[in-house]
Amino acid sequence: MIGSVISATISQAEQDYAWSGSLEVTNPASFGRIQINDSIDLELGGEVFKLIVDNKTIERDGVSMPRLTVSVISPTARFTTPRATPLDQVWGAPVWARDAAEEAVGEAIQWELVNWLITGGRLAVHEASPLDVVRTIAAAAGGLVESLPDGTLRVRHRFPVAVPSWATASVDYVLTDESDNLSCRESHILRTRVNKVLVRGYLPSGTGFLSVEVDSRPDGLNHGRTSFFAGDTAHLLVHAGDDVALEDPLVSAGVILPGGWQVITVTQDLVFNRVATATLNKPAISIDSVIWLGNDLGAITLESDNRTVSVPNAGVAIARVTYRSMARSWGLSSPSTIAGLSEYPVQVHLTGTTGENLGTGEIFCQRGDGAFRGADISNPLLTTDEAKRSCGRAEIDAGEALQEVSLTCLHRPGLMPGQLVEVHDALMGRSWRGKITSVSHAAQSNKLITSLELLRYVESSL
Repeated sequence: MIGSVISATISQAEQDYAWSGSLEVTNPASFGRIQINDSIDLELGGEVFKLIVDNKTIERDGVSMPRLTVSVISPTARFTTPRATPLDQVWGAPVWARDAAEEAVGEAIQWELVNWLITGGRLAVHEASPLDVVRTIAAAAGGLVESLPDGTLRVRHRFPVAVPSWATASVDYVLTDESDNLSCRESHILRTRVNKVLVRGYLPSGTGFLSVEVDSRPDGLNHGRTSFFAGDTAHLLVHAGDDVALEDPLVSAGVILPGGWQVITVTQDLVFNRVATATLNKPAISIDSVIWLGNDLGAITLESDNRTVSVPNAGVAIARVTYRSMARSWGLSSPSTIAGLSEYPVQVHLTGTTGENLGTGEIFCQRGDGAFRGADISNPLLTTDEAKRSCGRAEIDAGEALQEVSLTCLHRPGLMPGQLVEVHDALMGRSWRGKITSVSHAAQSNKLITSLELLRYVESSL
């Protein structure tokens, strides 16, 4: 369909939902006939990728022939914006995680994650793409969404093999400097050790609410600004529940000082999907107005947690609610330069504590002595201990001592993120094992190269 292809690239990394790449072609007539969403079968070294046309580009320099490029992506792109129709749905009855995900996309998924029963009413979406639904379900249990070369959606655990088991598990591929490896680059990334985490299958009550945002109000402390230069002061708004004791914020650079309390007016569309309750984005001190956009379910009542609102009648409706919320302001003053740089990021860390007690919906996941506790995880979709353990293991595996390695080798078909490989390279020292996090194939003329990003386990002395 597209004539002669002189180069091609195709890649997928963790957190991607599709293979994507580009083809450079030489046939102007064929290029002109290409339409967005046309199907393409790309064969690289015996491996076939089912793709669709995402966009196409012409580049002219006025001297040589135009450069004709076709961007391609897996057909799973039809499950997300702008190709997909947003969903408004609530699963009122208990539903298996896989069944809900497959219902959202309307086809089978290669499911390689724990499958658990989600309590009725816990899963509800508004203006969400089908892919958003699948990602939300998968992420709850520590999973990722990817695409297989044939265009099938795949849901797998972030770490299909637990990190401490890499040394003894069966590997998917063995790569050697004799027949595969062309280059290898190691880097060291400092990581926060985690070997214990609390996972709860519910969201803490409204009194445990904590959020922070830049004051973007046109008449606010930043006068509508949302981006800042070195040396500026950026004002932040912190919303906290009644029972939250806010600790002093920490910043990676500069100084942060407390300001006064601000009364913030918020307008929010509340969606009722055959239920009689909905949740405000921020704790409210008062509800000023309610406009029903269609069906009217009755008077809205603000519950004691200051975020939940209830109506007399369950139904399908949307209410546009305007309410007031209290926020504490903080001023972040940044230095004019850092290490000679006038452009740099600044991280703000806020922590709040509540008096909530451990309940039956919570479990601890621990590896080893549990001396390094990570942040608590709360997700109402985690309605079984099996799903909570899956989520907790993903966090603990991510908290192991992992080193990023980039490897370039001769083309190997069948490589996918999540696979475990064993690497033998005499010049890099002893052999080691790692998990693939990114795969990229590049073909030009008769040369076909594969580039991998991997995570290598480095035993920690901590």
